Amino acid sequence: MARVKLTDVKKVYDNNVVAVHDFNLDIADKEFIVFVGPSGCGKSTTLRMVAGLEEISSGTVEIDGVVVNDLQPKDRDISMVFQNYALYPHLTVFENIAFPLRLQKVPQEEVFKKVTEVSEILGITEYLNRKPRALSGGQRQRVAIGRAMVRNPKVFLMDEPLSNLDAKLRNQMRAEIILLRKRIDTTFIYVTHDQTEAMTLGDRIVIMKDGYIQQVGTPDEVFDQPKNLFVAEFIGAPKMNTFRTNLIKENGEYYVTPFGSKLLVDGLKGEELKKRKIEPQEVILGVRPEHMVLGKDADNDIDAKILVNEMMGSELHLHVVTNDNTELIVRVPTVDLSHEERAKLTSGNEFHITFKGNVMNFFDVESEENLLN
Repeated sequence: MARVKLTDVKKVYDNNVVAVHDFNLDIADKEFIVFVGPSGCGKSTTLRMVAGLEEISSGTVEIDGVVVNDLQPKDRDISMVFQNYALYPHLTVFENIAFPLRLQKVPQEEVFKKVTEVSEILGITEYLNRKPRALSGGQRQRVAIGRAMVRNPKVFLMDEPLSNLDAKLRNQMRAEIILLRKRIDTTFIYVTHDQTEAMTLGDRIVIMKDGYIQQVGTPDEVFDQPKNLFVAEFIGAPKMNTFRTNLIKENGEYYVTPFGSKLLVDGLKGEELKKRKIEPQEVILGVRPEHMVLGKDADNDIDAKILVNEMMGSELHLHVVTNDNTELIVRVPTVDLSHEERAKLTSGNEFHITFKGNVMNFFDVESEENLLN
């Protein structure tokens, strides 16, 4: 197993386009780390530099204490699973999995043993004599994972391995990767643009934008304490509601005044504002859809009109507009709603919403950094 360390890693292409800026990260032995971000943010480029498939412009990559910048991919003791599976169509499943062992001139008896063990773990034993064209997308992905596993690498790299699968199969494979990680217990670096994958798989998540790291943290940390507005809106589904409002202070307490209301900032957030002696100011306020609740027509409730009602089974996603034409999303569990209450939450109807102070996030209007980080 191995620790992976990236120090000041940078990637500049020939046209002076910088794809990755001064990337610094220390990945612990047996840690499952996920690079996540929108297309073009540099996550796959960074993974390919670790793999040796992309030249490093500056900085160093270390695997198990050894700088590998100048080592060929085959000499780095890593295995990689690609988005498009990269299977050999003319080889059987057995030979596809065995391919890296053949390159190492492993004896046939050991090849048979290792391929059999891996195929049993992945549940593809019955397909060993088939060729890739006779397999489903999920089965092909298992074969690709098996080919990476059979070498028992120090580091397991996965580049958007589930993006070509349908939603149901993607969920199934995500669960299987979690189980796989427990069984082989090695260092994983996983790339995805899907924040749900990132949150469910990663011990830590590296959120990237435009080649820069925005935040590194556990799923709980990046969800509850986003470092900036980009992270706040990227992590979470549906995304966090954000809008400008005023943060004011009266009699030692902090309040916000969105859409004509006046809401107390209480709990840990209120205490933190007091501790840091944050000055009253205009802020970008962030509140997640699940933290917005149906109001009771009180003086400090927010008036809203429903634009779209999305029925998601166990919950409703209400796309609403406030009295100043700000659009928000409210996530409402259906289990607590009576038939009459649910009937009122339809397009065109007006209702009231509110939220508590302890779930608010405050971002600087200029820098968009979290005021409490």
